[in-house]
Amino acid sequence: MRSNDRGNDRGNDRGPRSGQRPQFNRDGARKPVDENRRVRKFAEPPIPEEITGKELEKKDAFALQSLAQENGEMVAKHLVALEMSLESDPEKAYWHGQSAVFRAGRVAIVREKAGIAALRFGKYQIAIKELRAAQRISGSPSVIPYLAQCELALGDPRKTLEIAGSVDPKLLTPEQRVELRIAAAGARTKLGQHDAAVVTLTCSELTQSDQLWSKKLRTAYRDALIAADRASEARAFEEKYPQSFVD
Repeated sequence: MRSNDRGNDRGNDRGPRSGQRPQFNRDGARKPVDENRRVRKFAEPPIPEEITGKELEKKDAFALQSLAQENGEMVAKHLVALEMSLESDPEKAYWHGQSAVFRAGRVAIVREKAGIAALRFGKYQIAIKELRAAQRISGSPSVIPYLAQCELALGDPRKTLEIAGSVDPKLLTPEQRVELRIAAAGARTKLGQHDAAVVTLTCSELTQSDQLWSKKLRTAYRDALIAADRASEARAFEEKYPQSFVD
């Protein structure tokens, strides 16, 4: 059953919880939560000295302008540290993401990046929570590929395909489209639809070698060919793109 599959997550997170009851003004209006008074239940990971926060992409930095200056600078540093460690040290990236959420949980890009980090670290339930929050805040479809990957990791390939089919790929960036294809192909493979997985991964992006996601896509395509008993095609593909695969 799917409930058992979800038990494969890496356990309950002990991340930040406010533990505070809502406070109200005399007129009955709810008081805004003072983020600085929330109780942190984990230690912030150290930020490398060379990170200034100014390395953050302009569009992401713009999204942080609603924050107090000092807090915004710290959030920017955590997001840069997250991106730097996402592939090499997923656990570190995860905690940088949680630190950013603690400081700026109402900013969509913060929740999205924290969700992606949680996904990479195997915290799938937390990833879904963060990604759904980002989607509610911004209304953007950018999180959909990662939600699809979460469902696949939790053992529900049909839900993965349902999510993948809910978005127009034209609304996604090239990287997001690749992530969506990989999730959908993985779901096809889980369902025994091996040739369909190959078709899903057959795209123009396979020829692009200078992208951060190209190795991941080519590895998925090669593995799909092997799973479909098309080993000779897989070997030919490897020969065409040497040193272009994830180890």
